[in-house]
Amino acid sequence: MHHRRLGLAPLVALALALPAAGAARAEDKPAPPPASPPAAPAATDAVAQIKQLVTDIDVALKGKDDGALTTLAKKSAPLYKATQDAPSKAALMKALGSMLKNPKLSSSRKAALDAMIESEDGKEAWKAIQSQYPADDLDDPERFNLDFIKAVGALHPDAAIDRLLESFRKGKQADVSAAAITALGNYHKSKQRERVFEEIVKAARNMVPSKSATANASPETIARWAVISPALGKALDTLTGDTVGDPSEWFKKYNDAKKNLKVLFKD
Repeated sequence: MHHRRLGLAPLVALALALPAAGAARAEDKPAPPPASPPAAPAATDAVAQIKQLVTDIDVALKGKDDGALTTLAKKSAPLYKATQDAPSKAALMKALGSMLKNPKLSSSRKAALDAMIESEDGKEAWKAIQSQYPADDLDDPERFNLDFIKAVGALHPDAAIDRLLESFRKGKQADVSAAAITALGNYHKSKQRERVFEEIVKAARNMVPSKSATANASPETIARWAVISPALGKALDTLTGDTVGDPSEWFKKYNDAKKNLKVLFKD
């Protein structure tokens, strides 16, 4: 009996050790991987969602529901990018464009412009909003015209170049002209960038306040140039990839280039 009790001791010790070993193995087990983010809408699903979104925008527009429209606009860009279905994309962009028409829906108008910018489809966006481009002599207390021009610059469709140049030349308010020149600076990758540069310089030289022994510029002209000048220098820098800044230096560079404007661009 004495020898049997001694023989059981190792077995008891082993049994007591087993739970601890099992616990250790449970602690060593790797944690499960984090949950994956929600997948982007499938292309076919995006088409259906866009159709519903366009319907919802139409209903909210009829109800003049600024808050609902703002929410709907924020849903637009991810769906727009999730499909290559051209009719669906065109319908959604047209719906966003329709949100710009009512000045009283200030929040959703801005959200619609932001959604268009996020879409990164300047060509389609311009089709939807070109008819609503603000008049150059518009007195807009909300300054939505500046937001509009800024959005066109962010999208930089080639089809908008001439309209932006016109705003630069004829903007009634100096900040409208400055906004247009800033927008034109975003055409660095455009095939028309040399023409844009030349048109800007030609128009800008006529805006510089004159100084002569017989006549000085009006205070209005001087004040206007004070607003336009810094925007002009930055825009030409952005357009060319250079860091000149001073408009008068850019005018000299234009003259020195002798019509070979390619040398003014850094790539």
